[in-house]
Amino acid sequence: MTPEIRAGIIDYANRSFRDVADRDYIAARTCHRLGLEQQFLWMALQALEKYLKAILLFNFRSTKGYGHRVKDAFDALSLIKDISFDIPPDVGPFLHYIEDQGANRYFTQPFFTMGEELLMLDKSVWHLRLYCQFIRQGTFQSGGKTVDWFLLNLAKIHHERHSKRPNSVRVFGGFLEKIIDGRDSPLRRELVWKNFYYGRRPKKVVKNIVLRSSSGNPTHFMHPAVFEELDKLVKFEPEVKAHFKKL
Repeated sequence: MTPEIRAGIIDYANRSFRDVADRDYIAARTCHRLGLEQQFLWMALQALEKYLKAILLFNFRSTKGYGHRVKDAFDALSLIKDISFDIPPDVGPFLHYIEDQGANRYFTQPFFTMGEELLMLDKSVWHLRLYCQFIRQGTFQSGGKTVDWFLLNLAKIHHERHSKRPNSVRVFGGFLEKIIDGRDSPLRRELVWKNFYYGRRPKKVVKNIVLRSSSGNPTHFMHPAVFEELDKLVKFEPEVKAHFKKL
């Protein structure tokens, strides 16, 4: 791979995956604040999918075949053997939940939220986004010694101060960082609103946050007799068809 091609792949990962994921993340938070739960779930899935694919691409791994299967993309990180990903254990189950609920954008299946989805999205995004940057720049000389940029960058990512002041973490050139620095942007309010991880100041407590639980059933789940005719007119997911086939 030539240096030019390598640089092009890195630029694509920055602009078409991480930066777009940043926008999806802000959109998801906005939907949640406005009480649009189903739209929040879809945009959360979009953001997490792109962050995970960005990590794979920054490490020159294929993103093909995953689609919206964020749990599989997350599991694929374990194949990058020289990075010990420090991801909280509850992120995996949340990704599974988002994969299941977020893809339900046409309301073909029942949906539910338990109330803590926004907090889990913020947590998941912050931890995954630490690795959404290129850290394999080679080596340099310092004090007569050869220093590996990769090991140096990993040490920075895993530094203990991050857990104490998560808002101090900066991903070079990131869209979220530009929004935080640009006080006049209307997107800044949506990003830092009740957010433990992003903002100029660290937050230990957020006040007056509304953690809504909700649920809903689509027409064919409430009235199963209509499914046979609907199936002739609407494209349903295989798991939906399998559900009604068992009835």
